[in-house]
Amino acid sequence: MPKEKYDPPDPRRIYTIMSAEEVANGKKSHWAELEISGRVRSLSTSLWSLTHLTALHLNDNNLARIPPDIAKLHNLVYLDLSSNKLR
Repeated sequence: MPKEKYDPPDPRRIYTIMSAEEVANGKKSHWAELEISGRVRSLSTSLWSLTHLTALHLNDNNLARIPPDIAKLHNLVYLDLSSNKLR
């Protein structure tokens, strides 16, 4: 059985939400919407600190599970998990 080929993300589509210094100083993101797509297999635990998110697009990835910490996103009203490997 062949292994899945890893394609690194397109560097033109990689964005930093906040610098390490901003995070260290306690700055919080107030983004309302976030899209993460492109064969992602796991989610960073820092995602669950973005409590102002109202929409989270996690479509078109290779996610097999969603951590229970997603419940920390109290303002979330839209969640797209289509085209993943969820069971």
